[in-house]
Amino acid sequence: MASYFDEELKNLKNEVLAMATMVEESISKSLEALKKRDLKAAREIREIDKKIDKMEITIEERCIELIARHQPVGSDLRFLIGAIKMNNDLERMGDHAVNIADCVNFLVEQPRIKPISNIWTMAKIVNDMLKESVESFITNDAVRAQKVCERDSTVDEMRNEIIRIMLTYMLEEPEKIGSAIQYFLVAKNLERIADLSTNICEDTIYISQARVIKHHIEEETKNKPV
Repeated sequence: MASYFDEELKNLKNEVLAMATMVEESISKSLEALKKRDLKAAREIREIDKKIDKMEITIEERCIELIARHQPVGSDLRFLIGAIKMNNDLERMGDHAVNIADCVNFLVEQPRIKPISNIWTMAKIVNDMLKESVESFITNDAVRAQKVCERDSTVDEMRNEIIRIMLTYMLEEPEKIGSAIQYFLVAKNLERIADLSTNICEDTIYISQARVIKHHIEEETKNKPV
């Protein structure tokens, strides 16, 4: 029979999932607003972000309360610490969705530039990384988390490619420099969301296997001379 503490952990996971779903919605809507240059939709992102901020505070307080009352050890303690960190990462992703939506306010008054398919391909990969990172955390799946971490370099490469494309546009059509810069900022915010998803996966691996892979610490330890 599950203990009361186990039930509280289950409820916490559901709260984290609800927050992650709202963050995913915020990112998707900001990108849709960008694609359609929809100012009304872009403004709605800030309202979603206010809800995300409130959820972050609630979840953090719940984690601290559980640690104080139950004084967990081992994997339970690692999970609660990981939940606090993930909670913060999700809130920051919401902020990046707001940043993307803010680009729409600038772009609606600027001349259009050529379609940038790379942005939408990159957005799809980043969205998948976010979903996979959350699911790997909730299910404590280190193997799944590792695969997400491995995709981060792909997103970095796509960001660099978009920068190169934007620079080309700037040289060919200087009057569209403002628009090009906004798409560069969108790519940068997407890349940061991918980084934060990777953070969640690194914490998942730590919770599941007590392995630290952040900053390539594990590789450096293996290669360190005895």
